[in-house]
Order: sequence, then C-alpha cells, then structure tokens
Amino acid sequence: MIISGCVVGLLAACYVGVSVYFSKVFYPNTVINGIEVSYESPEDVKTALEQSMQSYEMKVVTIDGTTETLAGKDFDFDYNFDEADKLKAEEMGWYWPVKFFSQTDYEIEAVYEWDKEKLNKEIDELQCMTQEMTAPVNASLTVDDNGFNLVEEQKGNTLKKDVVRSEIAKAMENGETEISLEEAGCYEEPEITMESPEIQDKLKKVDELCQAEVTYNFHGNEEKIGTERIRQWVRQNEDGEYYISRDAVYDYLCELANKYDTVNSHRDFYSSRGYWITLDPGTYGWGTDVDSEIDLLMDDIQNKRVTSRDPVYYMTPYNNLDPNASDDIGFTYVEIDLSGQYMWYYQNGEVLVSTPITSGTMSTGHGTPSGVYFINCRSQNTILVGEDYRTPVNFWMQVVGGVGIHDSLWRSYYGGTEYLYDGSHGCINTPYDAVSTIFWNIEVGTPVIMYY
Repeated sequence: MIISGCVVGLLAACYVGVSVYFSKVFYPNTVINGIEVSYESPEDVKTALEQSMQSYEMKVVTIDGTTETLAGKDFDFDYNFDEADKLKAEEMGWYWPVKFFSQTDYEIEAVYEWDKEKLNKEIDELQCMTQEMTAPVNASLTVDDNGFNLVEEQKGNTLKKDVVRSEIAKAMENGETEISLEEAGCYEEPEITMESPEIQDKLKKVDELCQAEVTYNFHGNEEKIGTERIRQWVRQNEDGEYYISRDAVYDYLCELANKYDTVNSHRDFYSSRGYWITLDPGTYGWGTDVDSEIDLLMDDIQNKRVTSRDPVYYMTPYNNLDPNASDDIGFTYVEIDLSGQYMWYYQNGEVLVSTPITSGTMSTGHGTPSGVYFINCRSQNTILVGEDYRTPVNFWMQVVGGVGIHDSLWRSYYGGTEYLYDGSHGCINTPYDAVSTIFWNIEVGTPVIMYY
C-alpha cells in the first residue's frame, strides 16, 4: 500500500507539473491564424503573428482599375495580438493528455491602431482624390426629329471624400489589405438609372409601338426592321403621346430603294469589246414602289406583325433571268456599241446575232440614248410616224420612248460614221436578216444595253 501510494503520488505530481507547464504554453497540435504554435508561449505567439503583419500596406483600387498604395509606416500603423493571452488563459492546463491526440485551430483578430490625421492626409493626397473628376450622368429618354434617344447612365469618377476616408479606416479595422472604392460605395451615383421608373415607364410606352418585325428580301439581300429600327421613327405629339412617323418610315424606304434599286443607276459591264465599261442609267432593273410599300409597312407596324416578304416593285428584271447570273442583266440581252455602230444579241450566253447598225443622227440632235433599257413590245408590219416621216417597217421592237430596233430596207450600208450626219431619228436601223432573227428569238422584257 505504501509503494502503491508512492506511485500514485508520483504520477499525480507529474500530471500537476505538466499541467502547470501547459498553463503557460499552447498545447501540441495547436494552430493560430494558420501558424503552428505548439509549445509556444502567448508572447512568442504574438511575436510570430506580428512578424507576419509587418510592412502593412493598403491597396486602393479605383473604378477604372488603377491601384494606389497606402503604406502603414506613413501613418504610424500599429497592431497587437493581445487576444492570444486571453485565449491561453481560457484553456484548461489539466486537459493536456487529450490534446496530444487532436488538433486545435484558432482564429484571433488583431487590434489595429494608427494616427487618424496622418492617415487622412495620405488619403487626401492619393491621385484618385486630387485628379479632375467626372460627375455622374443621369439616364435619359428623349424623342426628337431623329427618333428615340436612350442614353444610359454614366457613373463618372467623382469620389465622396468623407466616405473614402471612413471606408478605408473600416477596412483597416478589419485587417484587410485591399479595398475597391467602387464596391465600397465611395463614388457618387447617378440619380436616374435605366431601372428608374421614369425611364422604364417611357421605354415601355415606346416599345409598345415597336413590336413588329418585318424582314424584306431585296432580290436576295435581307433587310430586317425590328425594335431598334422602329424606335428611330417614334415621335411625340403636343400632348406627349408617342406615335410612328409615316414620313420617317417613307424616308427609310427611299434609302432602301436607293440602296437596292438598279433602275436609273450606273452599272459596271464587261463589253463584247473585251473591257469593262460603266453603263449609263436606264429604265431596266429593280424598282421599288415606295408609294405602295409605305401603306403595307405602316400596317405591319401598327398591327405588330412578324413577317418576311418582298417589297412591292414597279419594275423587275427580265422574267427569264438565269438564277445563276451575277447581276440583273443575265446572259440573254441585246448589246449595242453606239460609238462602234455594232450590235450583238446574246441568248443564254451565246451570240445569236452579230451585226453592224446605224443609230440616231448625232449632228441633228437625234442621237440614240445610252443606258440599260428593255424590249417594251414587238410587232410586225408597223408604220413609224414622226414629225416629217411616215415609214413602214417589217419588224419593230420598242426600246424606250420612240426609239426601237427595226429593219431599214432603204439602207444599203451600215456601220461606220454615217450615224454622225446621216443616221436615223434615234432608232437602231438594222439589216433585214439580222433584225428578223432577233425578232423571232427575243421576248418582251429582254435587256437592251446601249453605250457610246
């Protein structure tokens, strides 16, 4: 019993001794703020934690992404981890046997201190605080002669200086090393944004008028008219009500017609002479009937239709135009070189007729017009009547006005320079056999190209 008592007493003394030791140092497997502090005293722990916080800096990130730095040494930044003492005091020293077999993680906060006046001085000297600032711009929605104008709000970069100082101080109190001035709410904000009721209410009224979607097919070219385009046609009357301007829609259709119509437009053309030329405007090609189309488009917009279609045309190219053609002339056409006094008739890309001709007399002002036209009509045994003539012909193919292609049995010579002083009244005089072949192999609508 005496021996047993001695053994127990010795163990008790050892336990108490180790407990006293662990009342001054941290248990094994203890981590504080990510640092291993086993068997370390609170003073040693504070020293280690303070070393990890040396050379403190606060990075200040502006709205445009630039970064400036506030150095702790410039405003007497200091800190302590006295909470480590309290943490150790709350631990039970006699609990050490259990701690050998488990890990304990602690997170403690430092107490930060600095010279407030020095910090504010450093903040006030930051470039973002001294530079010229741009004020925020409110969102706006207006309607004028150019239609709907929606301007989104702009934040600018005007800082609320008192807020900057307080938010940086708050971040330091929390031990942070970086602050985004934008996220911290340090910038002046626009009073009216895209989400404001005064903007959303107007936008809703405007868009109620702009729900149609019309897709035009301009001979293979797609033009889509949707909300954004229709917004440009919105106007406001004296009562403040929004409406779609017919005049604005009409002007836009004219723009499309000018873009895609080929009637009365110049064309590049590879001539039978073997080189490219620019053809004068004429009556042949695509011609949009804007006056008819405006009624249809306004009806589509007012009824908020979603549709795809061709526009209304007052003129379209040759009905038998080859779909593989790269232009609206295609491979079947009459080509007349007025300077060279020569004519070709191409059918499906092959020359069917090749002949000299005599055109309108230049010296008397009856020169044949240049341009791209088409066969308006064709007839046999016709009498051509003018101010001073009445001439029967066997074959007549009208091109433009009183100008056409016909036979001229009174002529024995074609080509050369006769057209300068002894030509026709504007028509294309053609040898009988040539005009006969053309007449029996040509259709109304076939393009006729005439150039000097």
